[in-house]
This record gives sequence, structure tokens and C-alpha cells, in this order.
Amino acid sequence: MLILSRLEGGLKRVNHASVVVNGLIYSFGGYIGLEKYNVERPIDVYILNMVTLRWKELAYSDSGNSANVPFRRYGHSAVACDNIIYLWGGRREEAACNKLFLFDTKTRKWSAPKVKGPIPGARDGHSACIFEGFMYIFGGFEEESQEFSDTVFRFELKTCTWQVVYQLTSDILRRDFLTSVVINDKIYLFGGRSYNGPYYDNKILELDLQLMSWCLPVIEGYKPVGRRSHSAVVIDNKMVVFGGYNDITDEHYNDFNVFDPKTYSWAPVNTIGQDPPCARRRHCCLAVNSFIYIFGGSCPLPQATDSEAHHLMEMNDLFVIDPNRTLRSMALRTVLNYKLDTSTLTTALAQEVESYSTENDLICTQLNKLDLKSDEDDHLST
Repeated sequence: MLILSRLEGGLKRVNHASVVVNGLIYSFGGYIGLEKYNVERPIDVYILNMVTLRWKELAYSDSGNSANVPFRRYGHSAVACDNIIYLWGGRREEAACNKLFLFDTKTRKWSAPKVKGPIPGARDGHSACIFEGFMYIFGGFEEESQEFSDTVFRFELKTCTWQVVYQLTSDILRRDFLTSVVINDKIYLFGGRSYNGPYYDNKILELDLQLMSWCLPVIEGYKPVGRRSHSAVVIDNKMVVFGGYNDITDEHYNDFNVFDPKTYSWAPVNTIGQDPPCARRRHCCLAVNSFIYIFGGSCPLPQATDSEAHHLMEMNDLFVIDPNRTLRSMALRTVLNYKLDTSTLTTALAQEVESYSTENDLICTQLNKLDLKSDEDDHLST
């Protein structure tokens, strides 16, 4: 993997949720250590333009009802279908949530549709993904039962209906801060923290969406260490896992591991170009057009004393990674490494070099987010 760029000064968040729609990365909520969450306030939304690599806080509308806007939270999920983002779950301090919120990226308006069916219990630390018109929810820690969930729920986007997939109920799902990805017609779950210990395993759980049945594939050879609060994305029909934490060994990770569902095998992946992201957890990672974007999360304090061993610092960096080490990316990395003259490049190429080498200077503030701007396309110009 080629570390194409590392930029500081961006969005500083931990345990946030993000998704990409039409060339923009949307990031929702999360926390910073100094902020208080015992007071309810509307969620903050930031966008990253993947051309300019600039962050911007986004103003939005509540569609005439403040109840349409989710409160500021962490441990939630966000998935997208077309131009609509579906945000579900999460918590602030002692208050968890199971209300579904929709964000229209074209109008920048929130809504909270009336839903049908058995609504999942309020929780955080679950995982969500979309397949053929359904949003699937796995794991998480349920507020009411004070237990990890063993039940699979899915939400039909077209009819706004929750369903329980009873035949998929399994003790192996009782975990939080796991990941799930869709590859072809199967969902692959990895990692998470379960009951015993807490206990971490490094098994892959495969859900066949045609048969609606689980499988625990037998994997020979190398396997990454079990972990939670990591990330997983899909590149070239393979699952790429980065980072995470294991509190049995008290280790944070910054390794990249690739799982190939065709061969049921893992492989560690080395990086070149720049130093890789530092070991971290509860970050966000997205795969867009065969590139990987990593931002936020928390990591141990450098050179911490024994009394500070569990103190963490929040990250505000952004990494852009080319897993395939394309010739174009290698050339761009060479220009950046040696600070080569760009005066003979086309305007577009020179601007690209500038974007990949200029730090962000984002100032995170609480905008009056219910003041919808008249220029609906303003957020697309950042």
C-alpha cells in the first residue's frame, strides 16, 4: 500500500460515523475528550471534499421540526443509499437511542420517518451495512437489557419497516465494536469485544444473504490478532482491516490486513511512501474509487508515564492511501517527497499537488445548523 498523503489540522473526532455520497465524505458526531455529553444538542456534520482534501462544517435544516435532528452522539452507524444517509443508534453519556434519522444530501435536510415493525433496542457499538434495499444491524450493547445483542435486525428502506431475522440469532454475535462489509452476496463480520474477559477472537463470520445462513470458514495460515474498534473496507472484492485495540494485551494496532473470501485467507500488507497511520482505535475508514481514507480516532499518549498508560489523545489527521500503488500515485508521491517544481504542470495537476501537501486548518465550531443556506450547492464547492 502506498501512503499517498498525510494531512494534519482536520476533523478531530473519536467514535464518529462516516459515509461517502457523490464525491463527498460525510462525518457525523463522535466525541472529543474535553466535550460534555450530559447536555443534549444537535449533531454536528462535516464534509470532506476528496478532490481538494478540505474539511468543512455543514449547516442543515430540520425540515420544520427539531425532533428530526439526531442529538450529538457516538457509537452510532451511518450508511447510504443513493443520496440518502441513514443514521441509527449511538449514545450520549447514559442515554442511548434507537430512533432512525434520514439525511438528504441534496437538500441538506434531516427527517425522522415513522417506521413499522419491531424496532431494535437502543444501543451503541453495533455495525451496519446495506444490501439490496435493506440495512442490516449486527451486535452492539443494548441499553435496556445491558447485554450484547445476539439478534440480527434489518430495515427495509422502501417501506420503512424493521424486521427480525430470527434464523440468524446466534451467541457469536454478542459483541460490540465489530465490523461488517458486503462482498458480492455475502456479509463478512470481523472482530469486536464479547462477554468473556472481555474476549477477542480473530474468526471470520460469513453470512450468505441468499440462503440466510451463517458460516464460520476454516482459515489456515496467518490470521491477524483479534481486536475491536478497528475499521474494515472493501477493495477489489477483498476486506481490508486496519487498526483497533485489544485490552487483554493492552495493545493498539496500526497494521493493515487483507482477507480474500475466494481463498479464505489473510495476508498482512506493508506500506510505502510515508510513515503509516499511528496505532489507533475508533477512527473512520472509507474506500472510495480504490483509494482508502482514514481520519480521526484516538491513540496512546506518546512517551506516557505508567500513571498515564490509559490516557488517549484524539487525532485530527487524514491519510489518503492507494492500495494498488498505481503509477500515477507513485509519480505524485515522488513529486511530494522531493518537492519538485510544479510550474510546468497543468493547472489541474498543480492544484492536486497543492491539495495533497497543504495541511487543513479546520476550526470545529457549533454552527447554527438549523439556518438552511439559500445556496443549496454551496457545500459542493469546498
